[in-house]
This record gives sequence, C-alpha cells and structure tokens, in this order.
Amino acid sequence: MGIAITLASFLNSHHVTYSVVKHRKTLSSLDSSASAHIPSAQVIKAVLLVNGEGDYMLAGIGSGRRLSVLKVSELMGEVYSLADEQDLLSLFHDCDKGAIPGLAEAYGVKMMLDKRLIDEDKVYIEAGDHCHLIKINHLQYTPLLSGTLLADISGESVGTPKFGDYDNAYDSNALSGSLSAI
Repeated sequence: MGIAITLASFLNSHHVTYSVVKHRKTLSSLDSSASAHIPSAQVIKAVLLVNGEGDYMLAGIGSGRRLSVLKVSELMGEVYSLADEQDLLSLFHDCDKGAIPGLAEAYGVKMMLDKRLIDEDKVYIEAGDHCHLIKINHLQYTPLLSGTLLADISGESVGTPKFGDYDNAYDSNALSGSLSAI
C-alpha cells in the first residue's frame, strides 16, 4: 500500500520533505522501530482516544512507552478511553487496521503529543500500512503540530518490569524446588 492517500496529500500540501523507510511487516510501532533499526523514542505510536461526548483525540508517544490515559484525562479535565476498532476504521479509512499515522491534523482530529518527542531531531510515523514509516526531521514536523497539545502523557516503558515485579512473577521456592529435582 505505501503511504495513505490522506497523509501523502497533507504532507505534499504543506511542502514537507520526508523519506519513506521500508521494513518487514510488523503489527506494532515498537516492532516497526526494531525492524527498521530506529530508536523507539523516535517512532511515534499513535493511540486514538474518545471522551464521553464522543470527541476523538489522537495521543502520540514514543513506541517504547505505554500511554497513560489517566494523565491525558487529568490534563484534559474529562475522562478519555481507548476508541474502538470501528472508530479507527472510520477515521483512518485509508490506513490498514492499526497503522495510524502520528499526524492527527491530516485527518481532522485533535492531538496530544508526549513532550519527549519534541526534542528528537527526527521522528518516524506510520505511513498507513504495516511495512512503511515516514521519516520527518524536527524542523519539518513541528510546524505541522499547530493546535497540538504537548504534555507528559507516557507511562512505563514497554517490556520493562517495575522494580519488585520479579518477586511477584516467580515463586523462588517453586523455582528452587524444580532445580533441585533436576
């Protein structure tokens, strides 16, 4: 598929210089960053949220982090939750399921971006499929963020257990018992 038509049209109308990075087919932005050998802090994971009134907001965080929906809700002063698949398919009609570009303005949706991403010299966003990322340098990306809210909205790192989780994950007596039986 390549680049979603809506996204390509938006980038071209704003005279954005970008490049396309091809990678093996993946099902998450974290896997995309690993496949393309790009730091996860530079790959924007886009998560569609909805509030009680049915208003959508796209939250963008580094692919190696979890989104804190609680932080978003507290900052916005209203409760947000994850949007369902029908909402995703409706709003991002020219994108493959789950391949949401981290550029909400292209789709007429408001956006909140994790402030860690604004310090990156370049960012990568999903192109609308599961095999391509779009690389945009900082000077080209930040002007596209008019109306985007910047805040600390990321939670824990993905795949990194919190201190003490090892104690809860393994019963040391069961482990030593199984080792002594070998």
